[in-house]
Amino acid sequence: MKAHRRGIPRLTWFKLAVCICLAAMAASLFTPYLAQMIRALKGEPEQAPPDSAAYPPHESLPAEQPGQEEPAPPLTPSVPGKEPEDSRLTTPWTPERTIALPPVQYPPFPPVLPTKPAEGAMTNIYELARGLNLKTQVNFQPGTLASRDREAKSNYQMTLTLNVKQPKALTKKEDILNINPKLGAMLPGLSTLFKHAKVSPYYGQLYARKQTEIRKNLASLLKLLDRHNYYDTETILETTYPDTGRKILWLQSEMDVVSDGSDGDRLSTMPDKILKSSFYQPSTSYRWKKRTDKPNPLLKPWQQRLASYKKTLEKAPAAEKPGLRRKIDHAERVIEELKRYSFLISEYDPFIVVPLGVVNQSSPFSPQFGDYAVVIVGDKLYPALVGDAGPRYKTGEGSLRLSREINPKAGPYSRPVSDLVVSYLIFPGSADPEAGPPDYEKLAAKCQELLHDIGGMGKDFKLHQWEDLLAPKPPPAPKQGSGNPAETPANGQKEADAPADKPAENLAPAASPEAPPAPEPGKTAA
Repeated sequence: MKAHRRGIPRLTWFKLAVCICLAAMAASLFTPYLAQMIRALKGEPEQAPPDSAAYPPHESLPAEQPGQEEPAPPLTPSVPGKEPEDSRLTTPWTPERTIALPPVQYPPFPPVLPTKPAEGAMTNIYELARGLNLKTQVNFQPGTLASRDREAKSNYQMTLTLNVKQPKALTKKEDILNINPKLGAMLPGLSTLFKHAKVSPYYGQLYARKQTEIRKNLASLLKLLDRHNYYDTETILETTYPDTGRKILWLQSEMDVVSDGSDGDRLSTMPDKILKSSFYQPSTSYRWKKRTDKPNPLLKPWQQRLASYKKTLEKAPAAEKPGLRRKIDHAERVIEELKRYSFLISEYDPFIVVPLGVVNQSSPFSPQFGDYAVVIVGDKLYPALVGDAGPRYKTGEGSLRLSREINPKAGPYSRPVSDLVVSYLIFPGSADPEAGPPDYEKLAAKCQELLHDIGGMGKDFKLHQWEDLLAPKPPPAPKQGSGNPAETPANGQKEADAPADKPAENLAPAASPEAPPAPEPGKTAA
């Protein structure tokens, strides 16, 4: 009995699973899946189902509005053995409509990112913010763990806010008399001028440029426009005297010093401190064509500077070459100007500087280079020319000659007047038709005439008379009793009356008609 049981095979789970798999494989022979697998292995295309013609491959989406349904795309005629193609796959795409985006609004004055500070000793913020009323405050607040708080930048943050009061332009006669009480007596037509005066648009433009300059440099306190230079303009007025139609641009400001300019025709040599200076500008905006062959004294130093730039450019690294090329272009332009033109000289010529945004504009009140002006400080009236243009955000500059006449202690780094008590009366359209070196007699006469056109000048006041320091000096006067027959007409007359029998070669020559007359005893020739 035991032997019979051992001969019967036992059915296990493994054998049962194998049997099920064999049965499934046998059943798959009667399904289409095996044929599809064979075609896929051979790379043949899959056959479409018999009812595929009733359902298009792609259905169009329903239309958004009634009556605008998109028609079904036509199908290309089917070819036996080839799938039908959708015409949308072969038609190029074209845009159906365009979308107009609204204009992008940029902030009016975007802040400038601060540059990386140079390594080295740190400067106290009070030194960087010179001219500012700096008020500091530190707020300490409870936090969490140091390892957490250090991850958030806002936990250690400084907010810099600059509060600036925007001034208003002076418009009343009473206010200008508070600045200089003598103006009423100096200018009898002052009431009429202020009655017809209006604030010039240049005033608003000037302070808008000041604000731009501050916004641009706020991240660098070292370059920030200080309080003194921000409040440097009391007013800019445009007025017309009704009786004569004479226009005036009245600028009330302080006075800084400008020390530029050169003219080889009138001044052939200049001191070494100017020839070697890298800050001295050899030209002014008011210029005229050279009238002699004398070279400008600054021509040779600029030619040497140009040669040095070109030599440095040959061995300079690539990062420094663009800056050197700009210096070369600037030096070439300066050299060309020095060869062709002459300019005002700050140390010798009285002239004023007008902001770039004010001079040479289309307005009838805009001054041009060469226009006449009268500068009033205290009870003094100084004739001057509009000779140069300065920064767009600054007013109140005069030449070194004018500044030292107002204040003998003035210099290139010391302004003659710091308060807003300087009145610049500029007469637009008064420039001479042909530019040339200043004629000081004509300058005084022309300014006297222009003042007459606006009501005249008080009887107790007069214009300052400038002396031409560059005019050729007259020959020295002959000395009395020198014994020279050519210089002493009296002795020459005696020898001319000598007896006729005396040899002619021994006679002294008579005085030349061109020789200057002898001065009277005890007097010096002019």
